[in-house]
Amino acid sequence: MSRYCVYVDGFNVYYALQEPPYQKYKWLNYRKLAENVVGKHDRIMGIFYFTAIVRWKQDNTLRHKNYIKALRWARVDTIEGRFLEKEVRCHRCGRLYKTHEEKRTDVNIALKLLGDAIDDLYDKALIISADSDLIPAIQAVHKYAPGKEIGVMFPIGRNNNDLKREADFRIKMPQRLLKACQFPEKIKIGNDIILRPNSWQ
Repeated sequence: MSRYCVYVDGFNVYYALQEPPYQKYKWLNYRKLAENVVGKHDRIMGIFYFTAIVRWKQDNTLRHKNYIKALRWARVDTIEGRFLEKEVRCHRCGRLYKTHEEKRTDVNIALKLLGDAIDDLYDKALIISADSDLIPAIQAVHKYAPGKEIGVMFPIGRNNNDLKREADFRIKMPQRLLKACQFPEKIKIGNDIILRPNSWQ
């Protein structure tokens, strides 16, 4: 029996699911996903979803907050970063325009992954991401908490050979798994009802 923690890079998965064949799988239940990939006798000690809320687009904000409520219902903890507004100069016309950059997610995952290893919260950790910026975090766990195993699950359609080489094991994310791990169309939480977004059908 092994103790597992799961660390989800929310936007890394979201952008993979933006591809037309996979858009219908955004209503993804990470608790159910974890239960499907760990062994029958293994224990899930925690599932952590790392994200940042898009606050300048009302529809996106509402959709994201409802999804976080659904994750909380499934006992998935959310750890939020933030978006930083910055000015960028267009290479073609030279004009300045405002854009937003997600901040802190990689650092939040790294700190949580290493801290939980040192606190002996898990025997095996699964990172759901294809971001090579997480390699130093894996290396730090191997150095400061030897014996802990770190695996990766690349979002569907993604790959990263450098990340793969650093990981102790890899778990695939096939389409059939995504299909099997969707939330119900309607979730009732007390007097609140959360519906699957129409754009995620």
